[in-house]
Order: sequence, then structure tokens, then C-alpha cells
Amino acid sequence: MPTTLKKVSQFRVLKNILKFVDNPIPVLNGYFEEFGDESYRINLGGMNKIIVTKDTKLIQHVLQKNHKNYKKSFIQTDLLAEYLGHGILTTNGKYWLKQRRLIQPGFHKKALDSFVRIMKTEIEGHVDEMKEGIQHGNQEFMMLKEMSRLTLKVVSKTLFSTGIKEDEINILGDSIDHLQAVLVQKIRKPMFEWWRELKGDNKKNKAIAQELYDLIMNIIKERKSSGENYGDILDMLIAARYEGTDEGMSDKQLMDECIVLFVAGYETTANALAWTFYLLDQNRDQLKKVREEIASIPLDPDKPMESLMKLDFTRQVISESMRIYPPAWITDRESIAKDECSDLEINGKQIINLYIYGVHHDPKHWHNPEQFIPSRFEKDKIKQMEPYTYFPFGGGPRLCIGNQFAMMEMQLSLYLILQNFDFKVKEGHPIELNPNVTLRSKHGIKMISSLR
Repeated sequence: MPTTLKKVSQFRVLKNILKFVDNPIPVLNGYFEEFGDESYRINLGGMNKIIVTKDTKLIQHVLQKNHKNYKKSFIQTDLLAEYLGHGILTTNGKYWLKQRRLIQPGFHKKALDSFVRIMKTEIEGHVDEMKEGIQHGNQEFMMLKEMSRLTLKVVSKTLFSTGIKEDEINILGDSIDHLQAVLVQKIRKPMFEWWRELKGDNKKNKAIAQELYDLIMNIIKERKSSGENYGDILDMLIAARYEGTDEGMSDKQLMDECIVLFVAGYETTANALAWTFYLLDQNRDQLKKVREEIASIPLDPDKPMESLMKLDFTRQVISESMRIYPPAWITDRESIAKDECSDLEINGKQIINLYIYGVHHDPKHWHNPEQFIPSRFEKDKIKQMEPYTYFPFGGGPRLCIGNQFAMMEMQLSLYLILQNFDFKVKEGHPIELNPNVTLRSKHGIKMISSLR
């Protein structure tokens, strides 16, 4: 017999709307508690009723087993593409598959080794800046802001190498931050779109997006006309050729993919790093183990990637941090045609919200889920994990293309920063979740630093 999902009444939705806009996680969790942890339907902003789920069988069905029947919803495509272009993050169907097949080989081991060398130079430079600040008495850091500055430089240089200037890096970061804030407003407050249009906000936002496009397009054109090769991601994208042809991407396609890779490699990594430093401060026994591992494995300047692959406990720490605070805390898919999973009948054009944060904190899958226990991610234990109980990078064919890149960046950042500094959360500083496009801390993470 088909499963009938419980529904959140429209009255309840309206009653909780202000709480939902401020922080949707407690609201979504509250409905799960009420409905016995089962998936449920909810109507948000006049759209068709959305299914919200943390059922790992359904999640695996949607992302992997029957993925051809599901696409990203208009939120991840139309809304994002309005400002971030039509790259592999914001497209569906044949075009997405064509781009994925073109770009994925560029993230092979040899290329990653080249990217790690660029990362190392940028992180070491940032560490020197932090040291100088501390020596001049600036010991207080807003960790998310500091990690954002770091990852902004790392992703800019791995993407564009010598083709981007310091002021252009700052423009990129400011533009992306602004446009992500705009997207959150559009998603959570669609009823005020008329007011944003009337005030001229939409026109202003499109001008900011155009400035971003122009900056990246100029970098692409200058690189192509220079004939130089720097071993960065832009070189890889320019050199990529579609299967069976000698045809590469147009300048517009290059720009779209650069923007997507920039966004994916910037804020998500910064958030994951900031939360990791916070968790290590709250769990000093685990911090001690990370430091011991770092001290025991010297970083080979000629083969930095090989050194990073030996940092197994550091990998466990990052993985556990992304379980507790997944940068992408929720995602969605929309069914193309009718479908069925177990006893659940799924209509065509049905949006399903895959609640990553909920799965990662579900006591059915994780013993003491609120505790920071990196050993959960020992290699032998990973093999025994039920599929899709942990998926910070998504899953199935649309698994994040830069997941290895991000892990290398985070391991290298932890290695070089913990080697040089100690951090402690400032006493009395509030830590509160702020789920935007990524999962942030509402008041930042204020930490007091000292040199080691």
C-alpha cells in the first residue's frame, strides 16, 4: 500500500515563517520530531508541496539509483544561474553531462599535484600575514572572515594563477558574497520580489554580476592571447576538448565554469575550515592528536600531495567537522516523471529536499551525533557505513567535481596554520547556526590567537 506522508498545514507554515526565515534548521527538525522522524510534505512560498526527507534509502534512490529521473530544481538552476552563469553547478541534462565529461579529467592526480603547489605558496603567504598581525598586537581573529580571505586567495590563484591582481581578488570575493546574500533573500522571501524590483535592488544586483562577468572574461581573453601556460585550472579548462572533436569551450562557457568553480571552492571550504578550528578548540584532546600527526609527517616541498595523503587523522578531523557542520546543509532534486521508492509514490515535477544536516545528526546512524568523534572516519569504519548517511559533497553522478581539491586545500591549511598558531574561542562569544547558501555561524567565530 502506498505511503501517505504527513503534511505541514499552511497555518503552521505561516505561523513559523519568521522563525524559518531566521533559521530553518530548528523548524525542519521540529517537524521531523512531530512526525516520528518520517519524511513529510510542506508548502513553501506558493510552490508545489515539497517532500523533506532524511530517509537514506530515498536519498540514494534520488541521487544515484534512479538519478536519470531527477534534476536540480529551479532554485539551483534558474535562480543561481541568473547571477552565477550556466556552469556544471547550475545546469541539467545533456548539457551538464557534456560539461562534466569535459572538465572532470582535469582534476586527475597529476593536475591536483600542480594545484597543491599553488595552494601551498598562497597559504604560506597568508600564514606570514597572520604572524605579522599577531606580532603587532592583533590577536583577535574572526575565523570565518580569516578563512574566507585565505580560501579566496587560494581559489583565485589555483584558477587564474598570475592572471589576477590583489584588487581583483577582493572584487571577486565581495561580488560572490553579495550575490549569495541576494539568493538567500530570493529563496526565503519570494513574496517580496516585487518590492526588490521596485526599489531597484534587482537592477543593482545584475550590475554587480556583470562586473564579475567582465572581470573574469578579461582574464580569460588575456590568458588566451598571451599563449603562456601556468599549470592552473584556467589552463586546464582552455585546453579541454570535447570527445571526438578538436573543439574547446567558448569564452562564455569558460567564464561560466570559472565562476562555478570559484564559488564552489571559496565559501564552502572557508566555512568547513572555520568550523574545524572551532571544534578542535572545544576538543583539545583531538587537537593534540592532530598536532602530533603534523609533527610526525614533514611536508615534502617536491611532493606536497604525497605528504598530505599521509595525514590520515587530519582527514578524519575534517570529515567529522563536515558531518557536524556540513557546508551544504540541504540540497534538492525535482522528479521528471512519476516514480516510486519503497512504498512512496512520487509525482512528476515533485521537488524533494534532501536534508543533509538532518541525516548527519540522526542518532539512527550516528552514536552521540552531537559529539566530535573523528575516529568515526577511520578507513575500516568508512567501509561499513550505510550509503548516504554521510554526503557533504553530494552523491551519485553529480558528486562534487572538486571534492579532492577541497580536501587537499583543507588538509594543507590545517597543517600550515596549526604548525604556527594556537587558537581559542573568545570567552562569552556566542556560537549560533546561520544556514544561508552554506552553513555559517551567525555571529562569526571569534578566536584569540597566539604564535607557537
